[in-house]
Amino acid sequence: MADIKIHGVPPSTFTRTVRLGCHEKGIDYEIVAARPDGIGALNPFGKIPAMTHGDLTLFESSAILRYLDRVFPGPKLWPEEARQAALCDQWASAICDSLVGAALPYFGARFGFRQMPADQVARHLERIRALMPIFEQRLGASRYLAGENVTAADLYLVPIFFYFPEVPELKAIGEASPNCVRWAREMGGRSSVKATDPQFKPHLAA
Repeated sequence: MADIKIHGVPPSTFTRTVRLGCHEKGIDYEIVAARPDGIGALNPFGKIPAMTHGDLTLFESSAILRYLDRVFPGPKLWPEEARQAALCDQWASAICDSLVGAALPYFGARFGFRQMPADQVARHLERIRALMPIFEQRLGASRYLAGENVTAADLYLVPIFFYFPEVPELKAIGEASPNCVRWAREMGGRSSVKATDPQFKPHLAA
């Protein structure tokens, strides 16, 4: 039985980010099914994922990934060099603060998990449309978000961008971003991405 337990569900974007980190570093783990409404004992803020490692419990994906990167051998999720590490933090934060803030509510509405007025749904879509050129420009300047190697920043973008093909209007935005498409093709070939592809994916609401 694995020492690392990740409490969450495979379709969850942040749960997948943590799982991607485990696969990139070769860390054996067990995923324990947990939804936000049942995670309270592990995360008082009611969000997934959480991680347990022996008597240690952590929540917040950034804290979990940092811990895994410091404790376990394998490829580093954060570069050692200060500037590259800062770029990794910058892009990971930008994804979590800006893109997730627009994309997750939009996914929720389009997949029927969240009710919101049509004008609010439209605003989230326009926000996504405005943000993607920033990532397109960055991925035209470097192979990955923080440079020429995969870092934690890429592991935050994968679960979001890889849902774009499931929604026609987001698929169109993605396909109009050739640098993002190139990045997604390269990331999609990685064993970590293949191993964490959710077997269940939500369907568009009627």
